[in-house]
Amino acid sequence: MSHSPAPRAFTLIELLVVIAIIGILASMLLPTLGRAKEKARSIQCVNNVRQLGLAMQMFGDDNGERLPLARGSVAWTNTNPEPWPRPMLTYYTTTNVLTCPALSRKYRESPFNYFMGARAAFIEAGFQPASLDLRRMQFPTQYLLSGDANYPFDAWDADPVNYRQDTLFGLASPIHNARVNILFGDLHVRGYAKFSHGEMTYAYYVPGLDF
Repeated sequence: MSHSPAPRAFTLIELLVVIAIIGILASMLLPTLGRAKEKARSIQCVNNVRQLGLAMQMFGDDNGERLPLARGSVAWTNTNPEPWPRPMLTYYTTTNVLTCPALSRKYRESPFNYFMGARAAFIEAGFQPASLDLRRMQFPTQYLLSGDANYPFDAWDADPVNYRQDTLFGLASPIHNARVNILFGDLHVRGYAKFSHGEMTYAYYVPGLDF
């Protein structure tokens, strides 16, 4: 009667070789997986900014083309004055739209991660808080209407605005593969690593104007 040979066990050296190969493969795959995960977060952020842009447009349509006034450093629960996203709540329906998960982790776990691009109105009003007038944007494809609040605002501050600080490029972006998502006046969204004079402006009437 014949007997089948017993299966041969791995030797210690063979086991170590297998572990080493797995480690090499993991080290090759992890950066790719990390970039893919960050790309997914960036896409979610783009969708948030687009929804916020649509809310801005609809609010403007119902309010003489003017957006809510940003005061600076106003809590969400404040009613007089209100933070600028509050009056638009019925247009975007969920406050999740206001949070970029990647930015929130980097900046004090803040749930308010997008700014109001009202610097042009602020300067025109003599460096005083002012409502952004959508009708005055002469270059809507360039106007920086909103986007990632890449600035360490207080976590409770629901009123991020770019009156006095460059909330896009004043600091290197720690997220989205070193880029920030920007919402332009015509409501298109695109990621950038730095200011582009041929594609952006902070002014109502002057193309390519930097902060």
